[in-house]
Amino acid sequence: MHDLQDAFRQIISNGLRRRAVQSPSRWAEEYRIMGPPLPGPWSFTYHPWLREVHDCKNQEVVILKAAQLGFTEALLNISFYYNDIERRNVLYILPTKTPDASDFSSSRFDAALDLSPHLAMLYSHAKNVGHKRAGSANLWIRGSNSRSGLKSLPVSLMVYDEYDEMNMENMVLADARTDGQIGEDSWRSVKLSTPTAPDFGVSALYEESTKDHFFFQCPHCSKQIELTFPESLVITADSIFDPKIKESYIKCGECQKKLDHDKKIIYLKNGKWISTNETHRDRRGFHISQLYSSADKATPWRLASSYLKAQTDNLEAQELYNSRLGQPYVPPGHRVIPSEILRAKKSERTCSSPAPKTKWITLGADVGEPWIFYEITAWTFGNLSNDLNMNATAEVITAGKVLTFKELGQLMHQWQVLMAVVDAQPERRLAYEFSCDFMGHVRLCFYANNMSGRMISVNDTENTVSVDKTSWLDVALNRFHNDTIILPQDIPSEYGEQQQGLVRRYKTNNQGKVIGYYHRVGADHYADARCYSEIALPCAASFTTNEDIKVFL
Repeated sequence: MHDLQDAFRQIISNGLRRRAVQSPSRWAEEYRIMGPPLPGPWSFTYHPWLREVHDCKNQEVVILKAAQLGFTEALLNISFYYNDIERRNVLYILPTKTPDASDFSSSRFDAALDLSPHLAMLYSHAKNVGHKRAGSANLWIRGSNSRSGLKSLPVSLMVYDEYDEMNMENMVLADARTDGQIGEDSWRSVKLSTPTAPDFGVSALYEESTKDHFFFQCPHCSKQIELTFPESLVITADSIFDPKIKESYIKCGECQKKLDHDKKIIYLKNGKWISTNETHRDRRGFHISQLYSSADKATPWRLASSYLKAQTDNLEAQELYNSRLGQPYVPPGHRVIPSEILRAKKSERTCSSPAPKTKWITLGADVGEPWIFYEITAWTFGNLSNDLNMNATAEVITAGKVLTFKELGQLMHQWQVLMAVVDAQPERRLAYEFSCDFMGHVRLCFYANNMSGRMISVNDTENTVSVDKTSWLDVALNRFHNDTIILPQDIPSEYGEQQQGLVRRYKTNNQGKVIGYYHRVGADHYADARCYSEIALPCAASFTTNEDIKVFL
């Protein structure tokens, strides 16, 4: 009898607790259990900025943030709340299906279930990596590269985790997943990312939001302040090897007094988000940096060390601004800028002028959908020698786009092209037929992972060349930085815009080596066409002289 009464009381107690759970933040505190480094029930003690993020009711939310500040776990909590309390479907999108979505499913989602009995019971059938069911509600986990994986999923909440790394063309399709929801409060979209470049991705969205910053009361002067870089960080050494670097600290911008790192949980406890942009009220935007973090890896002296390293290390600079400060950042010379395009327009020719009779003419073509984008270039160089591209000046005589390879062939005849390099994908068969129509004068290009530097691997049987993408984009785009390219005044504006669609960034490969790569931050077809035309120059020299192409590299 007592057992039955106890069970009945437990049922009533659970029901009352459920009624009290009226927000994602309350749900997290009630049901979420965390593992190391902060084991136990979910708490906002070390991440007070996350409470308002949990409970924000705006339909569009964008979060411009530094790494390791708890936001991914917050988005998980919001997703769980929607499934559990709201009984609504959620689509959680990550940059790629493998490894991102698969790893996330096992390391984050399944780990949460293992630690939280309530979640384990809620998602009793959660073996499917990409689909979790909680009664009648669903949580789908997808990679942004899969168009098919983003179709036919009626959802109320869209979560975009690391938005800047996603396939932007597919994001339009993903946004449409909420179209079937009825009512003003029937859908929400949350986009989260460490930023990359200005005016791209999460940074661009944030600029058209409320732009909330986290303010708190200074424990010394009691004024409402925020932590900003570099104003709030005091660096006490000029070298990372100087022991005094560990004396670096953060300070109040008003009274200039030191703010103790180990007391952040006290003076940040009652902090609040304040909007700095009243013109965009519909989209709520949040921004915060590791200056607020209480973690040992984000102590002031570690941030100071990162800043000093960033003065001579491009990867460290990228990590400092993007991952530690949550700011978009592109070092000088790592992206073509509008003034460089304008400076290159110094030719008196127009795009319709006849081609120079005494110069080699090359063509580069990038195959898009549905257009084929091309650049036709005339070359000036002293002699046929090693480093031919380095000693040449490129004069773009025309650029544009056509719909078919037949039209591209007409351009070959019209401009008397000596050598063309064409994107081998995605129209491999049509591209190969085109190369056969101009045998010896057309090469199909593959970007290969096993190439290094400006090496070019030639396959005469298949009419192909294989190159390292980053190295050749360096050559092609650096011309805008070092003034070795000339553009006609009337070149399509789209051409210049797309040269700015790539940003050079850095990462560590599987061997622990820092390597450069180009990250797409906008349409880049003409940038690829520029690159292919660059590759065509040594191909033209090899074809004309019958010398090994290595002679000209």
